[in-house]
Amino acid sequence: MLRMKIALGADHAGFELKEAIKQKLAAQGVTVEDRGTDSTMSCDYPDFARKVAEEVAAHGADLGILVCSTGIGMSIAANKVPGIRAAKVDTEFEAARSREHNDANVLALGASVIDQPTAFKIIDKWLATQFAGGRHERRVEKIAAIEREDEGQAAKA
Repeated sequence: MLRMKIALGADHAGFELKEAIKQKLAAQGVTVEDRGTDSTMSCDYPDFARKVAEEVAAHGADLGILVCSTGIGMSIAANKVPGIRAAKVDTEFEAARSREHNDANVLALGASVIDQPTAFKIIDKWLATQFAGGRHERRVEKIAAIEREDEGQAAKA
């Protein structure tokens, strides 16, 4: 059983996969905070990416998972939130590397790109993989430094 809390979000294109992921995670003992959407009616993915990313950044959830048609829009939107390292992933290899090397804290999946069994394998790999630290720690810190510089520039404007 996995003892963690995951914030989960999707737009209309990712709704069905999100619901399947929610059931899978709950069956594994994961606490899931569903941040929407709640149907296949057209909606805007940045709204859900922001909710999940802000929850993860504020440490209200351990990690986040986002689903849209390709995963691209969700990852772009989530990465606008300081402290978020969202990875758009299509393979188990990418899932492992995003955690090992980048300490990714949000996973973005494309419901039109991968099928449900593949999504489940990616999620399992992603959740089972830990950040390697070491030389990767320095690189992740450089990403955080860019965020701090950007925040400083915005404050001066």
